[in-house]
Amino acid sequence: MKYSEMTPAQQKTADKLRKAASGDERVAQVSEKRLAIAGVIAVFYVVVRILYVGFRGELAVPELVLLFLMVLAMWGVDLQNGVHELPKHFGKELDPAPAARGRRIGFYALAAALLSASWTAADHFLNIFAWKAAGAYGFVTDALIGFAVFFLFNLLSGEWKVRRYNRYMQKLEAEENDLS
Repeated sequence: MKYSEMTPAQQKTADKLRKAASGDERVAQVSEKRLAIAGVIAVFYVVVRILYVGFRGELAVPELVLLFLMVLAMWGVDLQNGVHELPKHFGKELDPAPAARGRRIGFYALAAALLSASWTAADHFLNIFAWKAAGAYGFVTDALIGFAVFFLFNLLSGEWKVRRYNRYMQKLEAEENDLS
């Protein structure tokens, strides 16, 4: 129905609705994209700043706190909006089935090994940490400690995501069965 064909009461209601919802979905999507791009730029700046300050031999505490708060905010928004994502490794979502737990652990270990090796190599060649032990012993120790930390983080966060996803899917299936 055209605006000119509406009754005065309908026109008044249409005007109120137009003022209340000034934009359409396209405007909301563009705003989300702008915020996402600004967020990526902010995270990129903070990471570059942490690396710059770190290479100068200082500790970038404010930048680390800001990066932590950014990640915490994204995590909180996901929780608040009920986002249930499966963990991804090497661009693939991992199978959430309980029988596939061993395979998921293998992916966590592989990702931890690659990250630990690259971190240890960067530490060895760029001399990021001055307190490390010299020689092969220090290299192996750094690699093993890095592997343990990265593996535990991947395991705990990945299995937590799988558990949340499985609970959500069970809830949806129960709701679907109740409707039948």
